[in-house]
Amino acid sequence: MNRNTLASLFAVAIFVFGLPGSFQLYAQHHVSAAALSPADPLSSATVAFGGWKANPHLCPPVGTNPPAPCPAVDRFAPNAGTQFPRFSNQHTLAPQVAKIRSGGSVNFIIGGLHVVAVYDDGTQPQDIDQTLLVPNRPPMTPPIMNDARNRIYRGLDPFLLPLNAQQDRVEVVQFDEPGLYLVICAVLPHFREGMYGYVRVLRKDEELAQRIK
Repeated sequence: MNRNTLASLFAVAIFVFGLPGSFQLYAQHHVSAAALSPADPLSSATVAFGGWKANPHLCPPVGTNPPAPCPAVDRFAPNAGTQFPRFSNQHTLAPQVAKIRSGGSVNFIIGGLHVVAVYDDGTQPQDIDQTLLVPNRPPMTPPIMNDARNRIYRGLDPFLLPLNAQQDRVEVVQFDEPGLYLVICAVLPHFREGMYGYVRVLRKDEELAQRIK
């Protein structure tokens, strides 16, 4: 039997019986349409960690004489990083309670001069010691709380970043174990204003109940 005949028989065998070993697995590797499903909505959540106000909160009082225009929150300007650092930023988390499954992640969309700190299951705002502060802060910056008890994550110090990167960034935090986790802004005056919320990592029964809704 010559070489051409052997090649022909081999080609027929592949056509009839399929490729051997790993070649066959590679050839048959595909996903049926029935196996495709939308992304798991509990695999991640997004939390607005602070934010910029678009309403005319900077307008002068009614009856101001002479009348003055309402200044815009214009962050396009070169000095936008320091122009409206206090009155144009809201110090809240939205939603205040984010829900994910075990192994899911929370995307903290940070708008403003904030520091993300996450505390372990069961920690409450009143458990945070506000007298423990980060020492040797840069001049003209607010105090940053430094209570490490039960703290499982602490984000970047924005005051050590370049000026144009201080007030807007994203930090993604993953949670493996079910529980209710306290999330705070560690900037002391912001925390005192009530800038905190929670991440609820669902148990299997809670996760199933959420999916049935």
